[in-house]
Amino acid sequence: MKYVFILMVCLFAGVALADDKKVSTGDTKTDAALVAIQEKRGEASVCQARLLTVYKVMDEEIEDVVDAFYQLPNLMFLGVLNEGKWMPSMISDPGMLWTYDAVENMVTKFNRGRIYRETNLEVDAYIPDPLRPFRGVVWESIRLLPSTDKNLSVFEAQLTPNLLSAQLPVALIKARLGISTKDGLLRTVQVFDADGQEVVIRRFEDVRLNVTIPDKLFEFVIPANAHVMDGTGDAVALLKGLSESQ
Repeated sequence: MKYVFILMVCLFAGVALADDKKVSTGDTKTDAALVAIQEKRGEASVCQARLLTVYKVMDEEIEDVVDAFYQLPNLMFLGVLNEGKWMPSMISDPGMLWTYDAVENMVTKFNRGRIYRETNLEVDAYIPDPLRPFRGVVWESIRLLPSTDKNLSVFEAQLTPNLLSAQLPVALIKARLGISTKDGLLRTVQVFDADGQEVVIRRFEDVRLNVTIPDKLFEFVIPANAHVMDGTGDAVALLKGLSESQ
């Protein structure tokens, strides 16, 4: 299948961005805006949304739509509802990141702890998460931008090394984030290359807070007869290579 590998990488290594840090970005206006965003978000720890994504790859556009469920500190499910059952494309549990290609019946697993120990990077740090809007960016680079939409605060920041950048034909340099002024949750993400061209566009719709999510949704069960691969070593090598090249 054309671009299947790239699409799977996009799913587990797209941009989503990290928990707010209580440190200064070095810019007074940005710091004030971040405090306001955090206050709006409050103690929200669970949400559900529809995630729409467009990948612009080699003059083609690949569209993807999934239902997304999140629970702090690090649980996530991406997938679709099929005949009354949830079919996952990715599940992030406390120890592992799992991706599933239903067409190929192939599972790839990533040991999150080992990857962090060896690279000081989180393998799933760029998965879109409305509850953690600034994950995966260089904190000191975050800057508040003017916005014509009163419902969104817009920020721009440099990206830290990520697997998506390693798999695409262009390097991903920065992200522009649209965060709701009403609830402090991430709504839009635009990812740009060195020439300022959009490579990835993401949008969260129908965002719901404080929903009840069954614990089993975040427990990945390997499908019958699936081919299982361990992507941990490859992820470590790619992330180390990206870090050394910067």
